[in-house]
Amino acid sequence: MARPDSTTMRFVRAVLAGAQVDLDDACAVAAGVRLPDAALQRLVSAGVLNSDGRPRPEARSWLKRQMLDADGFAAQHRHESTDADGTRLNLAESPLARLATGPHPFLARHQVEAGERVRHLCERARLQPRLTMSYSLAHVAGGTRAGSADLSDLASDARRQLGALHRALPAECAGVVIDVCGLLKGLQLVETERGWPRRSAKLVLRIGLEQAARHFGLDAIAAGPAQGRPRAWGDRPQMVG
Repeated sequence: MARPDSTTMRFVRAVLAGAQVDLDDACAVAAGVRLPDAALQRLVSAGVLNSDGRPRPEARSWLKRQMLDADGFAAQHRHESTDADGTRLNLAESPLARLATGPHPFLARHQVEAGERVRHLCERARLQPRLTMSYSLAHVAGGTRAGSADLSDLASDARRQLGALHRALPAECAGVVIDVCGLLKGLQLVETERGWPRRSAKLVLRIGLEQAARHFGLDAIAAGPAQGRPRAWGDRPQMVG
C-alpha cells in the first residue's frame, strides 16, 4: 500500500479514538473527516479497517508504522517538533496543516504548535467523540467522578492538563480547540453543531489557539538567553567556527 495521505491518517486516528463511521457510496465520514471510498477500500485490503470502517486489531500498529521515518521522502516532508515529554509531533499531518500553509497562512507557527500539544494531550487522555457536546471539567479533565481511578497515570495527568487549559480559555474557545485539534472535527461540522455562521469557527479557533499558546508558554518569538537576540519560529542557528 502506498504511503497514505494526511486525510487517511486522520480518519484512522478518528476511528481508533472511537468515532462513529457513516458510510455512503462516495465516502466514509468519521469525526468530520471525509475519506473517499477508494481510500477506504485500500485500508480494507491492507487489513487496517473492516468494510464498515471499524478498526481491525492491526490498525494501531499500522498507524504507528506510518508515522516512522520509513524513507527519505517522508523525512524531507516532515515538519516536526518535540513536546515537553519528548514526544515528536509531525505538524505535516496536523488537522491544522491546511490553515498553516500557503503564502499568507491563517495560523502562525506557535498556534499550530499549541494545537498539536492539545491533540497529543487528547490522545493520551483517551478522549473520544461524543454525540452531544460536553465540556464540563469532570468530562474533559477526569475530575473526581467515579471511574477516573481506572485511568492510567498518563491518561489522568493528560486530563488534568486539559482541565487546566479549559479553565484558562473562554468556554467557546476551549470547546472549539478540543473539537478540532483533539477530536479531529472539521470546522464546518463544528459550526453546524453550534448553529454558527460559516467561517466563524475558524476565527474562534485562532483566538483559542493563541490563548492556548500563551498557556503553554509559546509565542511568535522564541526568546533565548538575555544576551541573545529573539528568535522567530523556524529560524536556523548559525554555525560559527
